[in-house]
Amino acid sequence: MRKIVVILSVIILFSLKAKSQQQYKNYDDLWKRVQKFEESNLPKSALIEVEKIYNNAKQENNAPQLIKTLLFKSKYALILEEDAQLNIINSFKSEISTTEFPTKNILESTLANLYWQYFKQSRWKFYNRTATENKVDTTDFRTWDLQTLFKEIHIYFQKSEVSTFNVTNLLSA
Repeated sequence: MRKIVVILSVIILFSLKAKSQQQYKNYDDLWKRVQKFEESNLPKSALIEVEKIYNNAKQENNAPQLIKTLLFKSKYALILEEDAQLNIINSFKSEISTTEFPTKNILESTLANLYWQYFKQSRWKFYNRTATENKVDTTDFRTWDLQTLFKEIHIYFQKSEVSTFNVTNLLSA
């Protein structure tokens, strides 16, 4: 019985993959335009193209392209915006709230990594901060104490792993 379930799961997964590859349009030309702008040192123009790809990917529910565009948008935001880190974190949180497995899990893991990178870059700031019982500002992670930041990192890593673990258990049962 278990072999039949595994075989059926594999067949379903492969058919879904084949179907998903057919329904998505080709993004190669759009990404080549982004690359040309980047090579010409034109991040604003590249960001405009990435926004177009993002809108198409969102409309098609194309998870790989959606994740890729979020990473590229983050890259250009760091170049172009003053409060880029805060805006990037907030954009990831809003995407997490609107997406489902497995995209949600990937974004949660990425968000935890973004928090961790912020800690590594700003470690010296946290060592002089007093611990607080509650978050001083729930949306601005730059005001948090060390324990609050570590809790948030832990929460997002847990969330990203729990759903993946549950699906893996369902398939192996």
